[in-house]
Amino acid sequence: MGAVSRAERYRRIISILVDEGFGTAFDQLGLRAPWIASLRREKKPSAEELLSPEQRMRETIERLGPTFAKIGQMLSVRRDVVPAPFADELAKLQDEMEPFDAAIARDAIESAFDRPISELFGSFEDTQVAAASIGQVHRATLPDGTPVAVKVQRPGIRDIIEADLDILRTQARRIHGRTELGRRYDVVGLVDEFSRVLRQECDYLNEAENAQRFAELFAEDDTVHFPEVYWDWTAPTVLTLGWVEGIPFNRLDRIDEAGINRTEIARRGITSYYEQIFIHGFYHADPHPGNLFAMEDGRVAFTDFGRAGRLTKEGKAQVGELLAAIVERDYEMAGDILIELSSSSADVDAVGLKRDVGRLIEKYYDLRLHEVATRELLWEVMSLIGKRGLTLDPEFALLLTTLATIQGLGTQI
Repeated sequence: MGAVSRAERYRRIISILVDEGFGTAFDQLGLRAPWIASLRREKKPSAEELLSPEQRMRETIERLGPTFAKIGQMLSVRRDVVPAPFADELAKLQDEMEPFDAAIARDAIESAFDRPISELFGSFEDTQVAAASIGQVHRATLPDGTPVAVKVQRPGIRDIIEADLDILRTQARRIHGRTELGRRYDVVGLVDEFSRVLRQECDYLNEAENAQRFAELFAEDDTVHFPEVYWDWTAPTVLTLGWVEGIPFNRLDRIDEAGINRTEIARRGITSYYEQIFIHGFYHADPHPGNLFAMEDGRVAFTDFGRAGRLTKEGKAQVGELLAAIVERDYEMAGDILIELSSSSADVDAVGLKRDVGRLIEKYYDLRLHEVATRELLWEVMSLIGKRGLTLDPEFALLLTTLATIQGLGTQI
């Protein structure tokens, strides 16, 4: 994307923000420009002004496009950065887009491998089975008849994301330099972290490597399934995995109709996650219900490996000690560990933090160790950290949000 197009994208973003009533935020964030003020003067009252600030923010993000929708989803689980009402509203963002034409998908595949699609696949279904912001999935068979899922990247999406990320980082640096809020929440660090995640999700070779590692780690586990990677049919913009025959966790009606035991698949899914985290230190970090499938034989199948978390031996020990401190009602240790897992641009009120931790632990004091990591507790821990001026280190923010999500998933099933 050239400089002119990037400038046009920047103006489009600003125009949407002003149109949605966020013009005054530019002054508050130190982002003043004459043409922004001009846009703001042209703003007319609309029905959208009756929406709550949280709803207006979500709808604005939806208008801004896939980069912002992805970042909004990531922010929805960062209770240390985003107040709960906004986080709850951002959680409604969906990673869905209109599918692109099958002819475009075919052309993209042929360009990636420099071979006609008729040579690559025995069959290729034009109707996509899923369409998201970065790519869409088609069912196909290899020449030997093996059923596969082929994920094709949306043409041009990487250029759009790179332009948006460049704009966001430029503005984040300005906000960091001009406002206390920007320094407190390390907006540059947040944008850098979100950028890293989005770039990884745009690289299908990275996703393939993640998928293969999971398949190798759990090859002998008969309670879960990770699809095989077909490397000869995989490229930076095309990913081919073994087809998963199962029912997504968000279709409980179909799971019940199939006679699959909900309690058992929830247990197997959560058990696998704890093994991924605390034994392997490598875990699937996008556990929403559409990415987990109940198979007819009772196994839990995992899909979508663009986002994977890594935890060092030291990190595993710290999280284990935090959970143990909560169970043992050791406010001092729990507070100290939370400070270790976070960063701050100012002095931390350790006494106040530990007092808050104590109140929170008392609320959950009768829980046993295996019950501690409930969604509500983890959300409250993250909110507490944010209120005390701390920001979780990215490694642990991803871990806590994953733990919270899988616990919520287990409750829903």
